[in-house]
Amino acid sequence: MTEKAAVVLGAGVLGLTSALELRKKGYKVTVLARDIPSDLTSQSFASPWAGANWCSFAGTKEAERRRDARTYKRFQELEQQLPKDLLAFMPFSCYHDSENDTECFWFRDVCGGIETTSHDGTRAAQEAPYRYDFRSLTLDAPTYLQWLAAQLQGTSLPGPTGIIVRISSVYTLKSAAALVPQASVLVHATGLGSQDVREAHETGAYPIRGQTVLVRAPRFRDESIAHCYSKISSHGATYVIPRARSGLVILGGTFDVRNTSSLRPDPAVTERIMKNAIDLAPALLPEGVNPQSADAWTKLDVVAVNIGVRPAREGGARVELDPHALQLPGRRVGVVHAYGIGAYKKLTTGPAGYQASYGIAAEVGELVEQWERTGASPTAKL
Repeated sequence: MTEKAAVVLGAGVLGLTSALELRKKGYKVTVLARDIPSDLTSQSFASPWAGANWCSFAGTKEAERRRDARTYKRFQELEQQLPKDLLAFMPFSCYHDSENDTECFWFRDVCGGIETTSHDGTRAAQEAPYRYDFRSLTLDAPTYLQWLAAQLQGTSLPGPTGIIVRISSVYTLKSAAALVPQASVLVHATGLGSQDVREAHETGAYPIRGQTVLVRAPRFRDESIAHCYSKISSHGATYVIPRARSGLVILGGTFDVRNTSSLRPDPAVTERIMKNAIDLAPALLPEGVNPQSADAWTKLDVVAVNIGVRPAREGGARVELDPHALQLPGRRVGVVHAYGIGAYKKLTTGPAGYQASYGIAAEVGELVEQWERTGASPTAKL
């Protein structure tokens, strides 16, 4: 029997999770990517920079709700096998400027309930008076990416082991498919790179530049202190996202839509981010430091100040079977697109591939099976 083979173009969280899904379906998967999970400093590789948590902003979109809910459930399963410094469930508190916003906070049944409090007396509540509390998860994004890669390439899962191959660049899907002669299907998961891929015909993808601060906060290793916070108001967004219970915390942030003019951090923005973060989470500071003191923010243990570029897309994620197969000598290769996870909205903190990753990967698997059964179809879009 001929071994089934697939190509995944892109090694971000969507590409790797989709690759794992195909491996489980018996495919020998080759991941081709310019940036791979060990590349932790590439500013155009969004996945390692993420404050990876689950706080859905699907709103009324049923497909996005389905993806996010499926992913939450999968992370509940993974919590039983992954260390707490890689994946941890913890309390979330989201300060918001709208009361009883069941459209934004639609996921009460997914996460086991949401409690609301108004005007809790904190400084954050002066701008965003309504606090929504629930239980969700955060990840150490760089380590989690490497875990995904190890799962793909290791022997602990059934099915053929996958491989990850670094390539300098790909401007056509056809040239990528040609690198794996046995492949019958290609999953296109290049994020912003979709703008440069000829066959994608992508016009809606755009960048969101973001500045964040990574700090070391040992107190956040403690289960009783580890907590994820966000504040969204007319003044902008602030967030505190622990990298699970590793003791590292991402502080943010900025959302410069369609702006990559400068990839150097702004010191004034860094100061603002750190001051706002302390308002939300005084436990970021070493014990004994007064969070009300004017120089409290200077006591944070800064590991790095980062500028990264998030991929976004008008209309949200593109998850579909392309009606046009790639024509190569002796074979036709189906194309499944899986990129463009988010679009900037007032009520969100930007795209979030991690929180939809398993839901999208499941759809990718279904579309690959559809291709294998029937070939490309103009009605394949989910």
